[in-house]
Amino acid sequence: MSLALSLAGIFSLTCLAASPNTPRSDLQPLSIPPSEVFLGNDGPWSGFELRVGTPPQNVDVFVSTTGSETFVVVPGGCQPGDPQTCPSDRGSIFHSSSSTTWNFKGNYTLSLETNLGLDSSYDIASYGLDDLGLGWQGGGLPTLHNQTIAGTTATDFWVGLFGISPYPTNLTDFNPSDSTPTYLQTLRTTNVIPSLSWGYTGGAQYRLKQALASLTFGGYDTSLFDASSVSFDFGTDNTRDLSLYIQAISYTDAIHVDVPLLPLDPGPFLTFIDSTVPAIWLPLAACQAFEKAFGLIWNDTYGYYFVNGTVHDTLTASNPSISFTLANAADGGPTVNITLPYAAFDKNLSYGIGLAQDLPSIDSQRYFPLKRAANDTQYTLGKTFLQEAYVITDYERRNFSVNPCSWIEGAKENLIPICSVNATGCISPMGSGPQVVPIPSATPSTKSTLAPGALAGTVIGLVLIISIPLVILWIRHRRSCIKAEQDRFRMANSSDWPGHGIPEEACEVHCHVPEVDSSPIAEMSGSMTFPVQLYDEANTEKIEYYGEDQQDQVYELPADRIIQRQQPRPFDRSRHSRQGSTGQDSAISGLSELSDGDDGAIPRPTLSRCRKTSEVSEKSNVSDVSTLRDEGLSSSAASPRVVSPIQEVHQEPPLPQIVIMPDSETR
Repeated sequence: MSLALSLAGIFSLTCLAASPNTPRSDLQPLSIPPSEVFLGNDGPWSGFELRVGTPPQNVDVFVSTTGSETFVVVPGGCQPGDPQTCPSDRGSIFHSSSSTTWNFKGNYTLSLETNLGLDSSYDIASYGLDDLGLGWQGGGLPTLHNQTIAGTTATDFWVGLFGISPYPTNLTDFNPSDSTPTYLQTLRTTNVIPSLSWGYTGGAQYRLKQALASLTFGGYDTSLFDASSVSFDFGTDNTRDLSLYIQAISYTDAIHVDVPLLPLDPGPFLTFIDSTVPAIWLPLAACQAFEKAFGLIWNDTYGYYFVNGTVHDTLTASNPSISFTLANAADGGPTVNITLPYAAFDKNLSYGIGLAQDLPSIDSQRYFPLKRAANDTQYTLGKTFLQEAYVITDYERRNFSVNPCSWIEGAKENLIPICSVNATGCISPMGSGPQVVPIPSATPSTKSTLAPGALAGTVIGLVLIISIPLVILWIRHRRSCIKAEQDRFRMANSSDWPGHGIPEEACEVHCHVPEVDSSPIAEMSGSMTFPVQLYDEANTEKIEYYGEDQQDQVYELPADRIIQRQQPRPFDRSRHSRQGSTGQDSAISGLSELSDGDDGAIPRPTLSRCRKTSEVSEKSNVSDVSTLRDEGLSSSAASPRVVSPIQEVHQEPPLPQIVIMPDSETR
């Protein structure tokens, strides 16, 4: 079968165009669940479970982005001297004799990776046609008939392979009618998936809780990667269709930043993405740059970079991140970076590799999956690279994209279909046309979503915009309430205060009492008796006066409001009379005028706390009291001047300005 795959390129376009069914716009992608184990004697790597034959036999395989058929391990793959775990280590053994639908076609040599020198005369496979299903039994995924199955005993591919290329296999001659459709092509022609396309990433055991591989036919899963805007055209050789340029390679660690690993010679070079092999194959000059940067030593006998314990500890501590800059052209144009941590290169060789049992020590079984390429046909990005890259391939438009994987724990699957170029009424991810790349970030048929960091920033910004004005309003409201509460508490909590007992609902706590002038309100001492301080005529000595009865009601003079008297009470002259004077200890309430009642009573003051009284004049001043006259006062210098509530008081010299002193000066 040495010519089988080479013939595929010749007849591929004819076979892909020979679809018997009209493409439909209502088809959805098909997601293939991975197996839950990591396998490989050069890995570990994540694979998928297949059902082969009738009755179905379950086998685990790796994805081959290059292969078209399915390779499984047959009984000769495990010999009597191999470990007892050999069958499970190789993904289980397929017994073709136990399948009633097996159709043997012949024995042919393997032709995979001939450019890498992996095939030899003993790599003989038994080819035939049989039923092939995806996933575990009862999973509801399709089973297709007459699929090409190759049973092998070779150790070049320790675990079986599932080819996802759509190019058909021809086992005998150049006759296109003798070719066998691939699994992907059969899914499309039977209208199981919307187009000849897939999305794939290899999984990474070192990420999250052992991130598994992902494979979607007819679309891709946006939950697994950060979308790139770079489009790559297929290579002219269908056996190396996923070709692109590496423009730069660099690394960053705890000490170094963006140190180049790709010398000017050879400079940018064309490489090929292939998940069939584990390693990354680079030009010799680039490999030597890796050796110098990370202390690697090439073992020419075995063809590996072995890593001893000292080098491993050093690389683990520095944890270098190696970035590959990819583009569709050798120079210029848009690029995308795929960055791999050291953990992506920290692999081990085990039994069955063909040399591990001969290695001198267990430390030498740890290796760095980098290979020296002998020529430009060997430049390859293998499974190591695909641990951190999500590839979306569209065979109908002949282009693909490479996107860096995103690692979000518990991310929900979000499948997006890629429409066929011939489908009617179907909205393609980027529209329609022969050179359209399915970039998820521009998909009009899906809901637009923000990244978690951007969404969190947007929510925080909206909360701040709404909350700041509310906080300012609340602070202003709170201050006014505190002021009103202080006034109410100071005045209403004292039983001797004239306003005591006023219903609280009569006052709005957020009202504002205007002041006559800008002078602050000076408050008297909070005792049960309220001393009234007056300056004498010399305006020097401060004299405090009290009534004869210390329990007499005394009113404080506010600095900026008028207190009106209401609800008249009888005036007891006998109680308030003083020897040598007809006056009384008057209860002065602000700047209100004292008027004579018919019965000689003084109106009871009522506090106006929450409204501007109509009796206040904007020109009022403490010194402008004109209705007080100093009549009926004793001429004795030792007697205090007491304002009579009945008679007008004539004062000579004029009454000095009444000032309420701060508490600290009244003691």
